[in-house]
Amino acid sequence: MKKAYHLFIALVLVFGVQSCSEQYFTEEGISGIFIQLNANSRIIGQELTISVKTEGGEDITDDAIIYANNEVLSSPSFTQQEIGIVQLRAVYQNLESSVVEVEYHDGSQTNFKKNVLIEDYTGTWCGWCPRVSYAMKLLEEQTDAAVFVAIHRAPVGLQDPYIYEDADELEQLINTPGYPKGFINRLTQWDFPEPDNVGQAIAFTQGANPKLGLKMNSALDGNQISLDVDALFANDFDNLKLVVYLLENGLVYPQVNYTSYFDGENPIEEYVHDYTLRQTLTNIIGDEIDSNSTKRGLEFTRSFTLNVPDNVEDASQIDFVAFLTDEEGNVINARKSTLGESQDYQLLD
Repeated sequence: MKKAYHLFIALVLVFGVQSCSEQYFTEEGISGIFIQLNANSRIIGQELTISVKTEGGEDITDDAIIYANNEVLSSPSFTQQEIGIVQLRAVYQNLESSVVEVEYHDGSQTNFKKNVLIEDYTGTWCGWCPRVSYAMKLLEEQTDAAVFVAIHRAPVGLQDPYIYEDADELEQLINTPGYPKGFINRLTQWDFPEPDNVGQAIAFTQGANPKLGLKMNSALDGNQISLDVDALFANDFDNLKLVVYLLENGLVYPQVNYTSYFDGENPIEEYVHDYTLRQTLTNIIGDEIDSNSTKRGLEFTRSFTLNVPDNVEDASQIDFVAFLTDEEGNVINARKSTLGESQDYQLLD
């Protein structure tokens, strides 16, 4: 009787393990999946195209199951004839994407491209920091709607030629010690490990339209920079703040690297530091905008005149980043511009 009992238990364990193995099987190297849309806003009747990708960028749309409002779609596209928010998610093997929302509207309002801001708190001395910069590289390959800022910081006693000293107030706002750390739209921490969570950042480019857009126009005359930042509002807003950064790209300096990214080289001798914060043209938490200027149909303009900062090595590598935050400090929309560029608003059809 004991032998029969033990045989029964053994069989249960074998079949149980096999069952669990089948249920939780995932292809090696796939850490997660996410949904990517051809637009974050559609007019009723317009087709929405849906892609499903792995965190590594592989397109698995044909093999995934896609749901719209919990109903399975027969193809990776969707059309709705009613105004409202559609919730989309995807399942591939045992992996499920985060829910992504898309707004269907009647075409009566102005809609803008929805960009996501990534603030990377980093340092040339920081051996784990290449993990976040590698995630930014992957994100840039997946979308053109990401705006990057690298804020170099260092504990006392560590050296970095690009340290931005005036970020204490911002660090107090996010209240997250240690480096590296990536923050999405200022207040949401990018989940560790960031290269396996690219979809988390892309999700911030989807969903309901921000209903405000930004554009910049700038020029360099000798050593003097002139910059206009404009914002157009398709809804009424209150208690907004404007933040404007001046960045420098193309800075070559060795980067300590404890990760396996960038071929595991340590240090990375010819590492190129892009998106490096050089100067904040507003308060780093933001300058308040009069709510009378942020109503539907109005356009707000802020002009800046400044000399090329002394810490900038090459003025031709200057970029500007402008973004608007809500009362809590979350970014509503962001925009990047190169020095000398004349932009239009990123309006959606």
